[in-house]
Amino acid sequence: MPDGTEIEFPDYTNFDGLRAWPVVEIKNAVFRYIKFTGDFIMNNLEIANDYEFQSSIFTGDFNCPNVQTIGQYAFYLSVFTGNFNCPNVQTVGIRAFESSQFTGDFNCPNLQTVGYNAFLYSVFDGAFECPNLQAVGIQAFRYSKFTGDFNCPNLTSIGDYAFRDSNFNGSFNCPNLQAVGDYAFRDSNFNGSFNCQNLQTVGIGAFLYSVFNGSFECPNVTLVGDYAFLNSVFDTITIGANANLGTSCIGAHSAEFINDYEANGKQAGTYVWDEVNQHWIYQ
Repeated sequence: MPDGTEIEFPDYTNFDGLRAWPVVEIKNAVFRYIKFTGDFIMNNLEIANDYEFQSSIFTGDFNCPNVQTIGQYAFYLSVFTGNFNCPNVQTVGIRAFESSQFTGDFNCPNLQTVGYNAFLYSVFDGAFECPNLQAVGIQAFRYSKFTGDFNCPNLTSIGDYAFRDSNFNGSFNCPNLQAVGDYAFRDSNFNGSFNCQNLQTVGIGAFLYSVFNGSFECPNVTLVGDYAFLNSVFDTITIGANANLGTSCIGAHSAEFINDYEANGKQAGTYVWDEVNQHWIYQ
């Protein structure tokens, strides 16, 4: 079909001359610049490769219950709406759905990796339930408005602005997290202790409006950016050695902590806030 052809997306089956077979993979760029319209429903599809449907104008639902991998730019410039229902998807590539505007539920319990800008302009809401998630790229869900707890026990990295406009609250459960980008959870309202034993870096304003309290348990952290925990009120901080600490990085008593930490030779360990003397005491 020539570039610019506009047709409704068909019910694809591969016919080899003798029998029909369900399509499980579509190779790179096969339908690039063909302007399909309507829903995208392929019950047997497992892999959608890079640039597969770039510049198609799908609208409506995206329903691929068996898809596992969606490549880079696979549906770039499509404008899906409605739910995103892919219970078996594991990988969503860079800019895969960048211009789509999904709303409603995000149903991907087996998701492991999301590339940067993957769902940039979508506006998902409700719970974010991806217990197997390992990595989220820059701006992956920037304009979505997820709510509730953030429970991703296998997550190791979160890119800049990844969940900037979501409003998570309650607990933050990511025990294997190593890196959080700038403004990653800017508008969320987490509370309670902040326990990330493997965390190494926290970007600027990452948890700007959250109000953590109690303990900050990050013995391996080496960088906490400006205003990362601006509105939090910790009374116990466990931190690594020689960490780089930005302005107001841990919220209340940040200046005192930075001074006392430096005065103690930036030693790793636990520091407890002394309200009477207005200092952090090394334990």
